[in-house]
Amino acid sequence: MPQEFLTVSALNSLIQEVLQMGFPQAVWVCGEIQGFNRNRDKKHVFFELCEKDIKTKDIVARVGLVIFSGKKTYIEDVLADVQNAFPLKDDIEVKFLCRIDFYPPHGAVRLIVENIDPTYTLGKIAQAKQKLIAELKSKGVLDANRQLAFPRVPLNIGLITAYDSAAYHDFVSELRLSGYGFKIFCRNTLMQGGRAEADVCGALDELSAVNDLDVLVITRGGGSIAELSCFDSESIAKKIAQMPIVVLSGIGHEINLTITDLAAHTQQKTPTAIAGFLVDKVRGFLDSARQRLEVLTDLAQRYLSDENQNLKDQAYQLQCRTQQYFKIHLETMVRYSEIVPKSPPRQFRQRMSDLKNRKSNFTQSVLNRFQKEQKRLQHFGRLVEMAHPKNALKRGFSITRSIDGKALKSIKQLEAGQVLHTEVNDGIFHSEVKDLKKEAFRGRREIQ
Repeated sequence: MPQEFLTVSALNSLIQEVLQMGFPQAVWVCGEIQGFNRNRDKKHVFFELCEKDIKTKDIVARVGLVIFSGKKTYIEDVLADVQNAFPLKDDIEVKFLCRIDFYPPHGAVRLIVENIDPTYTLGKIAQAKQKLIAELKSKGVLDANRQLAFPRVPLNIGLITAYDSAAYHDFVSELRLSGYGFKIFCRNTLMQGGRAEADVCGALDELSAVNDLDVLVITRGGGSIAELSCFDSESIAKKIAQMPIVVLSGIGHEINLTITDLAAHTQQKTPTAIAGFLVDKVRGFLDSARQRLEVLTDLAQRYLSDENQNLKDQAYQLQCRTQQYFKIHLETMVRYSEIVPKSPPRQFRQRMSDLKNRKSNFTQSVLNRFQKEQKRLQHFGRLVEMAHPKNALKRGFSITRSIDGKALKSIKQLEAGQVLHTEVNDGIFHSEVKDLKKEAFRGRREIQ
């Protein structure tokens, strides 16, 4: 090797030798996949493995990886053979067995994938899911929708699924087979992939604004954990908790429940099962209504029977009492028919005697009243006679009048020079006022 300088290719070859000596064997590398989705359908899949800060989630390191076509099928078979199989995609954490390679023409370090540990990814997914479940449960998010009262007859259904999918047809077919009058408002929604989470939240908002919906149903067919991972969503769980209407989940899984299932009011494993649940609810209501109708009908029939018997009893009593009434009055009429022919003469004589007695009493009463009133008139006559002014004049009194005939009662009515007329018992004389002197009445001394 020349001592003066190194060419780029020589330097890169040296780096390659150093790396190969430093990492003679494949190593296990953990990280989060980025850039896989856009290359997944190519012959050789080039992507990156990233490490993120635990708190800020910022990428702190990254390295390039490649899965060559010879290993691509092997890796897919390994993933397909595990329980809860999942495909490789962006944003999942994986553990790869890699050979460290340096590509001299580009001067780039890359990891060549040899194998994968699927249990690591499944454990990470489960760990993150359990952490999120605990957080949502502590905030009451998972119990909010269950607090809503389930409608008695859930016939109007808001359906969130991929239109014309197997899940859609399974759900609708089950409802149709029931023969009940279900009405479905379907919102075509993405059920997997990176945009599914936001699309499901949008569907919940749109259908919750539809009037008269009884329930909302989120359903899809079966799938792997990775395909169903969009339903382990904090956003969907919180959106379900905010819904003013009952939300049902019918996501096609066999074992694990998604966070969407836990946040829903009620969950079933498949679209058919959730449709059957709704059919059972309606059937239960109808059965209960039929039972109540039978009870009500029985009560009504018994009531009518009792009332019918009561009417018969009352009719019988009315007939008996009517016959008794007519019998009594018939006897009375027979008795009166015997009395009436003899009664008028006797009654007439009795009434004539009463009239004579009343006439005598009336005549005597009138005479007594007349005599009493005559005595009262005589008494009043004597009083009038005693109060007549002529009698007062005879006793020495006189009446003095002014020229216009008014009787004078006070000195205030007199004036000097006024002509007066004085009436005494046997005549009238005239006088003229010369002097006026007001004096108090002095009683008996003044009279003397």
